[in-house]
Amino acid sequence: MSTAAVAPALQPLIEAPRRVDVGAVERELAELWRFAAEQSGHEGVVLTRARTLTLVAYAADPQSAAALGDVVLQTSQRHPARSILLVADPDESALRAEVTASCRTLRRSHKQICSEQIVVRAAPANRDHFPSVVRNLVLPDMPVVLYWPSPERADPFVEDLREVADRLIIDSAAFPDESAPPPAAGLLATGERAPLGDLTWGRLALWRSLTAQFFGPPHGAAGERIRKVRIAHAATTRVQALLYAGWLTSRLRWKVAQPLRGGEGPQRATLTDQRGHPVALSLHPESRARHPAGALLSTMIVTGGGDGGGEEATFSIQRNDEASAVIAAGEGTQRPATRQALPLEGQDEASLLALEMDLLGRDRIYEEAVRAAAALSAAA
Repeated sequence: MSTAAVAPALQPLIEAPRRVDVGAVERELAELWRFAAEQSGHEGVVLTRARTLTLVAYAADPQSAAALGDVVLQTSQRHPARSILLVADPDESALRAEVTASCRTLRRSHKQICSEQIVVRAAPANRDHFPSVVRNLVLPDMPVVLYWPSPERADPFVEDLREVADRLIIDSAAFPDESAPPPAAGLLATGERAPLGDLTWGRLALWRSLTAQFFGPPHGAAGERIRKVRIAHAATTRVQALLYAGWLTSRLRWKVAQPLRGGEGPQRATLTDQRGHPVALSLHPESRARHPAGALLSTMIVTGGGDGGGEEATFSIQRNDEASAVIAAGEGTQRPATRQALPLEGQDEASLLALEMDLLGRDRIYEEAVRAAAALSAAA
Protein backbone atom coordinates (compact mmCIF):
# COMPACT_ATOMS: atom_id res chain seq x y z
CA MET A 1 0.00 0.00 0.00
CA SER A 2 1.26 3.47 -0.81
CA THR A 3 1.45 5.67 2.25
CA ALA A 4 2.14 9.35 2.64
CA ALA A 5 5.48 9.49 4.41
CA VAL A 6 5.60 12.66 6.47
CA ALA A 7 8.90 13.60 8.15
CA PRO A 8 9.09 16.14 11.00
CA ALA A 9 11.93 18.18 9.43
CA LEU A 10 10.29 21.60 9.18
CA GLN A 11 11.71 24.83 10.56
CA PRO A 12 9.85 28.15 10.96
CA LEU A 13 11.06 30.85 8.61
CA ILE A 14 10.53 33.58 11.23
CA GLU A 15 10.66 33.38 15.01
CA ALA A 16 6.97 34.08 15.62
CA PRO A 17 3.88 34.56 13.43
CA ARG A 18 3.13 38.13 12.42
CA ARG A 19 -0.26 39.49 13.46
CA VAL A 20 -1.94 41.57 10.80
CA ASP A 21 -5.33 42.88 9.71
CA VAL A 22 -7.11 40.40 7.43
CA GLY A 23 -7.00 42.87 4.57
CA ALA A 24 -3.22 43.17 4.84
CA VAL A 25 -2.34 39.46 4.66
CA GLU A 26 -1.01 39.48 1.08
CA ARG A 27 1.07 42.59 1.69
CA GLU A 28 2.55 41.10 4.86
CA LEU A 29 3.37 37.82 3.10
CA ALA A 30 5.16 39.71 0.33
CA GLU A 31 7.20 41.56 2.94
CA LEU A 32 7.97 38.31 4.78
CA TRP A 33 9.29 36.66 1.60
CA ARG A 34 11.35 39.72 0.67
CA PHE A 35 12.99 39.72 4.10
CA ALA A 36 13.56 35.95 4.01
CA ALA A 37 15.14 36.12 0.53
CA GLU A 38 17.58 38.77 1.72
CA GLN A 39 18.56 36.74 4.77
CA SER A 40 18.99 33.51 2.82
CA GLY A 41 21.13 35.31 0.25
CA HIS A 42 23.53 36.42 2.98
CA GLU A 43 23.71 32.84 4.27
CA GLY A 44 24.23 31.24 0.85
CA VAL A 45 20.95 29.32 0.96
CA VAL A 46 18.60 29.10 -2.02
CA LEU A 47 15.06 29.86 -0.85
CA THR A 48 12.14 28.46 -2.88
CA ARG A 49 8.55 29.53 -2.22
CA ALA A 50 6.69 26.34 -3.14
CA ARG A 51 2.93 26.34 -3.67
CA THR A 52 0.98 23.69 -5.58
CA LEU A 53 -2.44 24.24 -4.00
CA THR A 54 -4.34 26.01 -1.24
CA LEU A 55 -5.24 23.91 1.78
CA VAL A 56 -8.06 25.34 3.92
CA ALA A 57 -8.72 23.73 7.31
CA TYR A 58 -11.34 24.53 9.94
CA ALA A 59 -10.97 24.22 13.72
CA ALA A 60 -14.14 24.56 15.79
CA ASP A 61 -12.26 25.86 18.85
CA PRO A 62 -8.78 27.11 19.86
CA GLN A 63 -8.01 23.85 21.67
CA SER A 64 -8.16 21.80 18.48
CA ALA A 65 -6.53 24.53 16.36
CA ALA A 66 -2.98 23.83 17.58
CA ALA A 67 -3.12 20.11 16.74
CA LEU A 68 -4.85 20.75 13.42
CA GLY A 69 -2.29 23.41 12.53
CA ASP A 70 0.51 20.89 13.06
CA VAL A 71 -1.27 18.34 10.86
CA VAL A 72 -1.69 20.91 8.09
CA LEU A 73 1.95 21.92 8.41
CA GLN A 74 3.20 18.35 8.10
CA THR A 75 1.24 17.74 4.90
CA SER A 76 3.16 20.57 3.21
CA GLN A 77 6.17 18.26 2.91
CA ARG A 78 4.23 16.13 0.43
CA HIS A 79 2.02 18.92 -0.93
CA PRO A 80 3.73 22.34 -0.76
CA ALA A 81 0.84 24.71 -0.26
CA ARG A 82 -0.54 27.93 1.05
CA SER A 83 -2.45 26.77 4.11
CA ILE A 84 -5.30 28.77 5.62
CA LEU A 85 -6.38 27.67 9.08
CA LEU A 86 -9.79 29.01 10.13
CA VAL A 87 -10.35 29.06 13.89
CA ALA A 88 -13.65 29.74 15.69
CA ASP A 89 -12.38 31.51 18.81
CA PRO A 90 -14.84 32.87 21.41
CA ASP A 91 -12.15 35.22 22.74
CA GLU A 92 -12.01 37.13 19.46
CA SER A 93 -14.28 40.09 18.88
CA ALA A 94 -13.26 40.68 15.26
CA LEU A 95 -11.45 38.93 12.43
CA ARG A 96 -7.74 38.60 13.10
CA ALA A 97 -4.97 37.02 11.03
CA GLU A 98 -1.45 35.69 11.60
CA VAL A 99 1.07 34.85 8.87
CA THR A 100 4.21 32.76 8.92
CA ALA A 101 6.10 30.21 6.82
CA SER A 102 7.97 26.97 7.39
CA CYS A 103 10.77 25.38 5.40
CA ARG A 104 12.52 22.10 4.92
CA THR A 105 16.14 22.00 3.80
CA LEU A 106 17.32 19.67 1.03
CA ARG A 107 20.63 18.37 2.31
CA ARG A 108 22.46 17.88 -0.98
CA SER A 109 21.56 21.19 -2.63
CA HIS A 110 21.10 23.26 0.56
CA LYS A 111 17.86 24.54 -0.91
CA GLN A 112 15.03 25.53 1.38
CA ILE A 113 11.54 24.60 0.18
CA CYS A 114 9.07 26.82 2.01
CA SER A 115 5.30 26.92 2.41
CA GLU A 116 3.26 29.74 3.91
CA GLN A 117 0.64 29.52 6.64
CA ILE A 118 -2.20 31.90 7.41
CA VAL A 119 -4.32 31.61 10.57
CA VAL A 120 -7.61 33.52 10.62
CA ARG A 121 -9.52 33.75 13.90
CA ALA A 122 -13.06 34.95 14.52
CA ALA A 123 -15.76 34.57 17.15
CA PRO A 124 -18.10 31.66 16.37
CA ALA A 125 -20.90 34.16 15.66
CA ASN A 126 -18.71 35.76 12.97
CA ARG A 127 -17.53 32.62 11.22
CA ASP A 128 -19.86 33.36 8.30
CA HIS A 129 -17.18 35.84 7.23
CA PHE A 130 -14.69 33.01 6.67
CA PRO A 131 -15.81 32.09 3.12
CA SER A 132 -15.28 35.62 1.79
CA VAL A 133 -11.87 35.77 3.48
CA VAL A 134 -10.90 32.46 1.90
CA ARG A 135 -12.01 33.64 -1.55
CA ASN A 136 -9.62 36.57 -1.24
CA LEU A 137 -6.68 34.47 -0.05
CA VAL A 138 -6.74 31.31 -2.20
CA LEU A 139 -4.02 31.05 -4.82
CA PRO A 140 -5.33 31.83 -8.32
CA ASP A 141 -5.45 29.00 -10.88
CA MET A 142 -4.48 26.37 -8.29
CA PRO A 143 -6.59 23.64 -6.64
CA VAL A 144 -8.27 24.34 -3.30
CA VAL A 145 -8.65 21.52 -0.75
CA LEU A 146 -10.96 22.00 2.23
CA TYR A 147 -10.20 19.83 5.28
CA TRP A 148 -13.00 19.84 7.82
CA PRO A 149 -12.79 16.68 9.97
CA SER A 150 -16.44 16.65 11.10
CA PRO A 151 -18.64 19.34 9.55
CA GLU A 152 -22.12 19.68 10.98
CA ARG A 153 -24.76 18.28 8.70
CA ALA A 154 -26.82 20.73 6.66
CA ASP A 155 -24.73 23.65 7.91
CA PRO A 156 -24.80 26.48 5.32
CA PHE A 157 -21.28 27.37 6.42
CA VAL A 158 -20.01 24.03 5.06
CA GLU A 159 -21.64 24.60 1.69
CA ASP A 160 -20.33 28.17 1.44
CA LEU A 161 -16.77 26.97 1.92
CA ARG A 162 -17.35 23.96 -0.30
CA GLU A 163 -18.20 26.29 -3.19
CA VAL A 164 -14.63 27.59 -3.00
CA ALA A 165 -13.05 24.12 -2.86
CA ASP A 166 -12.13 21.53 -5.47
CA ARG A 167 -12.27 18.78 -2.84
CA LEU A 168 -13.73 18.42 0.66
CA ILE A 169 -11.96 16.00 3.01
CA ILE A 170 -13.62 14.81 6.22
CA ASP A 171 -12.93 12.15 8.85
CA SER A 172 -15.97 9.93 9.35
CA ALA A 173 -14.48 8.58 12.58
CA ALA A 174 -14.63 12.10 14.09
CA PHE A 175 -18.44 12.19 13.94
CA PRO A 176 -20.48 10.98 16.92
CA ASP A 177 -21.55 7.39 16.39
CA GLU A 178 -25.25 7.21 15.70
CA SER A 179 -27.80 4.84 14.25
CA ALA A 180 -28.57 6.96 11.18
CA PRO A 181 -26.75 6.45 7.84
CA PRO A 182 -23.05 7.45 7.83
CA PRO A 183 -22.44 11.23 7.80
CA ALA A 184 -20.66 11.06 4.44
CA ALA A 185 -23.92 9.97 2.79
CA GLY A 186 -25.53 13.34 3.48
CA LEU A 187 -22.52 15.22 2.12
CA LEU A 188 -22.58 13.11 -1.04
CA ALA A 189 -26.18 14.13 -1.66
CA THR A 190 -24.96 17.54 -2.83
CA GLY A 191 -23.19 15.98 -5.79
CA GLU A 192 -22.56 19.25 -7.63
CA ARG A 193 -20.31 20.45 -4.83
CA ALA A 194 -16.64 19.63 -4.34
CA PRO A 195 -15.94 15.87 -4.42
CA LEU A 196 -15.66 14.15 -1.06
CA GLY A 197 -12.65 12.46 0.55
CA ASP A 198 -12.43 10.69 3.90
CA LEU A 199 -9.52 9.83 6.21
CA THR A 200 -11.42 6.74 7.34
CA TRP A 201 -11.28 5.45 3.76
CA GLY A 202 -7.48 5.69 3.92
CA ARG A 203 -7.42 3.71 7.17
CA LEU A 204 -9.16 0.91 5.30
CA ALA A 205 -6.72 0.85 2.37
CA LEU A 206 -4.65 -2.07 3.67
CA TRP A 207 -7.75 -4.05 4.68
CA ARG A 208 -9.30 -3.53 1.26
CA SER A 209 -6.10 -4.53 -0.50
CA LEU A 210 -5.70 -7.72 1.52
CA THR A 211 -9.35 -8.64 1.03
CA ALA A 212 -9.04 -8.21 -2.73
CA GLN A 213 -5.98 -10.47 -2.70
CA PHE A 214 -8.01 -13.24 -1.06
CA PHE A 215 -9.98 -13.68 -4.26
CA GLY A 216 -7.04 -13.68 -6.62
CA PRO A 217 -4.85 -16.77 -7.18
CA PRO A 218 -4.92 -19.32 -5.64
CA HIS A 219 -8.40 -18.69 -4.18
CA GLY A 220 -10.07 -16.91 -7.09
CA ALA A 221 -13.02 -19.29 -7.38
CA ALA A 222 -13.86 -18.94 -3.69
CA GLY A 223 -15.18 -15.42 -4.23
CA GLU A 224 -18.05 -16.77 -6.31
CA ARG A 225 -19.90 -17.95 -3.22
CA ILE A 226 -19.45 -15.92 -0.03
CA ARG A 227 -21.96 -16.94 2.59
CA LYS A 228 -20.77 -15.19 5.76
CA VAL A 229 -18.91 -11.97 6.68
CA ARG A 230 -18.01 -11.21 10.28
CA ILE A 231 -16.42 -7.84 11.17
CA ALA A 232 -15.14 -6.94 14.66
CA HIS A 233 -14.37 -3.32 15.51
CA ALA A 234 -13.49 -1.13 18.47
CA ALA A 235 -16.71 -0.27 20.27
CA THR A 236 -16.15 3.50 20.15
CA THR A 237 -17.71 3.79 16.68
CA ARG A 238 -18.78 1.43 13.91
CA VAL A 239 -17.92 3.80 11.02
CA GLN A 240 -14.89 1.86 9.74
CA ALA A 241 -16.70 -1.47 9.95
CA LEU A 242 -19.75 -0.06 8.19
CA LEU A 243 -17.66 1.51 5.42
CA TYR A 244 -15.72 -1.74 4.92
CA ALA A 245 -19.01 -3.64 4.70
CA GLY A 246 -20.31 -1.05 2.24
CA TRP A 247 -17.20 -1.50 0.11
CA LEU A 248 -17.69 -5.29 -0.03
CA THR A 249 -21.38 -4.86 -0.82
CA SER A 250 -20.79 -2.40 -3.66
CA ARG A 251 -17.83 -4.23 -5.21
CA LEU A 252 -19.59 -7.62 -5.21
CA ARG A 253 -22.92 -6.08 -6.24
CA TRP A 254 -24.84 -7.53 -3.36
CA LYS A 255 -28.36 -6.34 -2.56
CA VAL A 256 -29.54 -5.52 0.94
CA ALA A 257 -32.37 -7.90 1.83
CA GLN A 258 -32.49 -6.88 5.50
CA PRO A 259 -30.53 -3.88 6.84
CA LEU A 260 -28.47 -4.06 10.00
CA ARG A 261 -30.43 -4.67 13.18
CA GLY A 262 -29.37 -4.97 16.78
CA GLY A 263 -28.75 -2.93 19.89
CA GLU A 264 -25.47 -2.19 21.61
CA GLY A 265 -24.22 -5.70 20.84
CA PRO A 266 -23.68 -7.33 17.43
CA GLN A 267 -25.65 -5.97 14.49
CA ARG A 268 -26.73 -8.35 11.75
CA ALA A 269 -27.91 -7.94 8.19
CA THR A 270 -28.86 -10.24 5.32
CA LEU A 271 -27.77 -9.61 1.76
CA THR A 272 -28.13 -11.52 -1.49
CA ASP A 273 -25.38 -12.11 -4.03
CA GLN A 274 -25.79 -11.86 -7.79
CA ARG A 275 -27.12 -15.44 -7.94
CA GLY A 276 -29.72 -14.79 -5.27
CA HIS A 277 -27.91 -16.70 -2.51
CA PRO A 278 -28.04 -15.23 1.01
CA VAL A 279 -25.00 -13.62 2.64
CA ALA A 280 -24.98 -13.17 6.44
CA LEU A 281 -23.23 -10.00 7.59
CA SER A 282 -22.51 -9.11 11.22
CA LEU A 283 -20.70 -6.25 12.98
CA HIS A 284 -19.28 -6.96 16.44
CA PRO A 285 -18.21 -4.10 18.75
CA GLU A 286 -15.44 -5.03 21.20
CA SER A 287 -14.26 -2.95 24.17
CA ARG A 288 -11.86 -5.36 25.84
CA ALA A 289 -8.74 -3.44 24.78
CA ARG A 290 -7.69 0.06 23.77
CA HIS A 291 -7.64 0.72 20.07
CA PRO A 292 -7.89 3.78 17.83
CA ALA A 293 -11.44 5.08 17.54
CA GLY A 294 -13.58 2.58 15.65
CA ALA A 295 -10.55 0.62 14.40
CA LEU A 296 -11.19 -2.62 12.58
CA LEU A 297 -10.00 -5.49 14.77
CA SER A 298 -10.70 -8.48 12.56
CA THR A 299 -12.63 -9.65 9.54
CA MET A 300 -13.63 -13.16 8.59
CA ILE A 301 -15.11 -14.23 5.25
CA VAL A 302 -16.48 -17.74 4.84
CA THR A 303 -17.18 -19.13 1.38
CA GLY A 304 -18.70 -22.24 -0.17
CA GLY A 305 -20.66 -25.10 1.31
CA GLY A 306 -24.42 -25.22 1.85
CA ASP A 307 -26.86 -25.00 -1.04
CA GLY A 308 -24.60 -22.69 -3.01
CA GLY A 309 -21.79 -25.21 -3.26
CA GLY A 310 -18.35 -24.01 -4.28
CA GLU A 311 -15.04 -24.31 -2.50
CA GLU A 312 -15.23 -24.10 1.28
CA ALA A 313 -12.70 -21.56 2.49
CA THR A 314 -12.13 -19.13 5.33
CA PHE A 315 -10.27 -15.86 4.98
CA SER A 316 -9.36 -13.65 7.92
CA ILE A 317 -7.51 -10.44 8.76
CA GLN A 318 -6.49 -9.80 12.37
CA ARG A 319 -5.17 -6.57 13.82
CA ASN A 320 -2.11 -6.85 16.06
CA ASP A 321 -1.53 -3.50 17.75
CA GLU A 322 1.49 -4.74 19.69
CA ALA A 323 3.31 -5.46 16.43
CA SER A 324 1.69 -2.54 14.57
CA ALA A 325 0.65 -5.01 11.92
CA VAL A 326 -2.22 -6.98 10.48
CA ILE A 327 -2.10 -10.71 9.79
CA ALA A 328 -4.02 -12.09 6.82
CA ALA A 329 -4.70 -15.81 6.42
CA GLY A 330 -6.61 -17.92 3.93
CA GLU A 331 -7.37 -21.63 3.92
CA GLY A 332 -9.56 -23.71 1.62
CA THR A 333 -10.45 -27.35 1.14
CA GLN A 334 -9.00 -27.34 -2.37
CA ARG A 335 -6.13 -24.86 -2.00
CA PRO A 336 -3.01 -24.49 0.17
CA ALA A 337 -3.14 -22.25 3.22
CA THR A 338 -1.68 -18.75 2.94
CA ARG A 339 -0.52 -16.36 5.65
CA GLN A 340 1.16 -12.97 5.63
CA ALA A 341 1.82 -10.14 8.06
CA LEU A 342 1.96 -6.53 6.88
CA PRO A 343 2.81 -3.37 8.88
CA LEU A 344 0.17 -0.79 9.72
CA GLU A 345 1.82 2.33 8.31
CA GLY A 346 0.65 5.82 7.48
CA GLN A 347 -2.25 5.74 9.94
CA ASP A 348 -1.58 9.12 11.58
CA GLU A 349 -3.80 12.06 10.65
CA ALA A 350 -1.17 14.00 8.67
CA SER A 351 -0.25 11.00 6.52
CA LEU A 352 -3.88 10.14 5.83
CA LEU A 353 -4.69 13.73 4.90
CA ALA A 354 -1.68 13.96 2.58
CA LEU A 355 -2.74 10.72 0.92
CA GLU A 356 -6.28 11.99 0.32
CA MET A 357 -4.86 15.20 -1.15
CA ASP A 358 -3.25 13.16 -3.94
CA LEU A 359 -6.67 12.92 -5.57
CA LEU A 360 -8.62 16.02 -6.58
CA GLY A 361 -11.38 14.35 -8.60
CA ARG A 362 -14.16 12.01 -7.52
CA ASP A 363 -13.39 8.69 -5.87
CA ARG A 364 -16.18 6.61 -7.38
CA ILE A 365 -15.36 3.46 -5.42
CA TYR A 366 -15.51 5.38 -2.14
CA GLU A 367 -18.80 7.02 -3.09
CA GLU A 368 -20.37 3.66 -3.98
CA ALA A 369 -19.14 2.21 -0.67
CA VAL A 370 -20.74 5.11 1.24
CA ARG A 371 -24.08 4.64 -0.51
CA ALA A 372 -24.00 0.90 0.18
CA ALA A 373 -23.16 1.60 3.83
CA ALA A 374 -26.15 3.94 4.02
CA ALA A 375 -28.40 1.19 2.64
CA LEU A 376 -27.02 -1.28 5.19
CA SER A 377 -27.65 1.08 8.10
CA ALA A 378 -31.10 2.25 6.97
CA ALA A 379 -32.93 0.51 9.83
CA ALA A 380 -30.08 0.00 12.28
